[in-house]
Amino acid sequence: MKLKYISWFPAVLIMGMIFLFSSKPAAASDESSLVIANTILNVYENVSDTQYEIELRTEKLNVIDHVVRKSAHFTEYALLACAIAFHFFVWKRKRIWWLLAPIIFAGLYAATDEFHQTMVQGRSGQIRDVLLDTAGAVTGIFLLWLIRAIIAKRKMKREKVATSPQ
Repeated sequence: MKLKYISWFPAVLIMGMIFLFSSKPAAASDESSLVIANTILNVYENVSDTQYEIELRTEKLNVIDHVVRKSAHFTEYALLACAIAFHFFVWKRKRIWWLLAPIIFAGLYAATDEFHQTMVQGRSGQIRDVLLDTAGAVTGIFLLWLIRAIIAKRKMKREKVATSPQ
C-alpha cells in the first residue's frame, strides 16, 4: 500500500488518543496525572535528599501536577500538528499547506475537544487550553520546519562539497 493512502493514520491515531484522554471523568484524569507528578517529586526528594512536610509537599505536588497536565496538552497538539503536516508533506503539497493547515486543523480540533470535555463528568472546557493546544501545534510545526531547514542546509553543503573541484 502506498504511503500516500495511509498518511492520515498517525494524525487519526493521535486524535483518537486525545479523545480517549478527554473522555476520562475528572477523578480518573486527576489520578493519572497525580501519579506522574508524585513520581517526579519522589525522584527529586531522593536525588536531593529532601523530605517535605505534608502541607508543603501537597503544595509542590499540585504545582507539578499542573505543569504535567499543561505539558501533556502542549505536547499532544505539537505531535498532532506534525502528524498532519506529515500527510501534506507526503502528498507533496506546497509549503504553506504543511506549515499553516496543521496549525489551523489542530486549533479547531482543540476547540472541539474542549467542547467534548464539557459533556464529561467533572470536566469543563477552557479557552486557555485551546490557546495552549494551538501554541503546542505552532511549536511542533516550527520545530518541524527548523529540522527540515537544517537537513536542507546540510544537504546543500554536501552537494557543494561534492561538486567543487578538488
